[in-house]
Amino acid sequence: MTDEANGWDETVDVVVVGSGGAALVAATLAHDGGAEVLVLEKAGMLGGTTAVSGGGMWLPGNHLAAEDGAPDNRDDILAYLKRVTAGQASDPDLLDVFVDTAPEAIKYLVDHTPLTVHVCPLIDYYAPWDIPGRRFTPGRTLEANPYPVGKELPDWQDRIVSRGTLMSLGAATTLAEDFAPQTPELLAELARREAEDIRPKGAALIARLFKGLLERGVTTRLDTAVRELVTDDSGAVVGVVVEHDGRTRRIGARRGVVLACGGFEWNPELVRAHIGYDVQPLSPLGNNTGDGLLMASAAGAALANLASYWGTPAMFDPGIAQENGELIPQFEWGRGTPASLIVNRAGRRFANEALPYNEFPKAFGRYDPDALDFPNRGPAWLVFDSSVRESQRILSMLPGGPDPDWVHRADTIAELAELVSLDPEALTATVERFNTYAAKGEDPDFDRTGKGLMAPGRVAPLERAPYYAVAIHPGTLGTNGGPRIDRNGQVLRQGGGVVPGLYAAGNTAASAFGWSYPSAGATIGNGVVFGYLAGRHVAEQASRAV
Repeated sequence: MTDEANGWDETVDVVVVGSGGAALVAATLAHDGGAEVLVLEKAGMLGGTTAVSGGGMWLPGNHLAAEDGAPDNRDDILAYLKRVTAGQASDPDLLDVFVDTAPEAIKYLVDHTPLTVHVCPLIDYYAPWDIPGRRFTPGRTLEANPYPVGKELPDWQDRIVSRGTLMSLGAATTLAEDFAPQTPELLAELARREAEDIRPKGAALIARLFKGLLERGVTTRLDTAVRELVTDDSGAVVGVVVEHDGRTRRIGARRGVVLACGGFEWNPELVRAHIGYDVQPLSPLGNNTGDGLLMASAAGAALANLASYWGTPAMFDPGIAQENGELIPQFEWGRGTPASLIVNRAGRRFANEALPYNEFPKAFGRYDPDALDFPNRGPAWLVFDSSVRESQRILSMLPGGPDPDWVHRADTIAELAELVSLDPEALTATVERFNTYAAKGEDPDFDRTGKGLMAPGRVAPLERAPYYAVAIHPGTLGTNGGPRIDRNGQVLRQGGGVVPGLYAAGNTAASAFGWSYPSAGATIGNGVVFGYLAGRHVAEQASRAV
């Protein structure tokens, strides 16, 4: 409805900013609580980072595991979380909130929306470490079942991604199928999905949640950027200023505004200010520029976790570029394979190559106080021999195929070092030391044979020429610092209390997990839980005369 008398072009009960998993869950719960909801997305595509992701949701204690005869244990989950967060969560009480709400949230969504899910055969990322509460299989990660977007959402199918941006994830496979043998039955099923426009992973999660919103009559507007929060004299958030087709409009929010519009990884200024070194974003191009962080800050929000991000090593393939020729970062390939190692600019190893993908990029930001330098700043180099080349895909370089022009190749390690501007003596010494111990199945420098997620326990000497090198950079799936929130998803105010009428969830908010990434789908799982709580709570608020 319009309300021009109060300066609004339109008023609703709840405005949800963003259209990823956290946003759509918040919109669902707000509607179901009796609110009139409007979803605003600045991009022309629906689903944000969730849509292009693997789509897993780390939701421990979920009912599916219990129904499969493997119930989880609250004390175990909390013990695991408290160990992996290592006391760095900005509000440790939110770990309890997450653990207690995750089963309820997924059960509600399965019971009240088109969302159906299955359990992924993925272990907790730190299960290889001997820490309390770890879980192997069945895991705690859930995944949306593939969804017939072409049939169920024909008017929106061109505005939901047909596949993720990461080459390492199959276009038609579920996460579970990515790790399964390619049987004739599976290949036939994948062909059927392609023919009938049945989408898996993050696109399936977004499509199923969005279908539920359409069935509820909730309005979603794309290409509509929220530029500003409107506050009243008391500092309460009462609406937003948006831009669409070059026009500015003011939309009132009688109950509140939920910010679930991603992090700031595509804003170089914010990245340098808070993270301190360049990270390559693997989220949708240009989407997450810190809009939520900046608007919440202007409204007086308390902030936390700004130096943190959901990490992943990144690589570049010259065959994958934007229209302007700028290369698009890709998920890593080949890290942790036996006859391989990673070295910094000094030609030295600097971390366990088998670390979980979120952990490895943090080593790039390490400061050496003796050298007064950041010795591991990117790019680093993945160095491997022909046994890896013949068995492992690296970006678009396939086993058995020709060597592409972009890969560095040499007959000796010293010659390879010259090609990538490393000290030949240093790299040769590094490889010789690695080889000496790898031949005995050992790694005294980083214990790669004992710990890790990426092929842990597997090392072999680099001894089969020719040798290869591919640049590897610190990358991010999204930042996870921003406004602090309480147990209801309300944004906390600097100096105490909350910012009335303002909520945050997903990568816009400071992650309940602090610096840690507990397992596959922790990003979306965190967003689902706090989107659920924010949507439910904002709907319970009294309607204000804005």
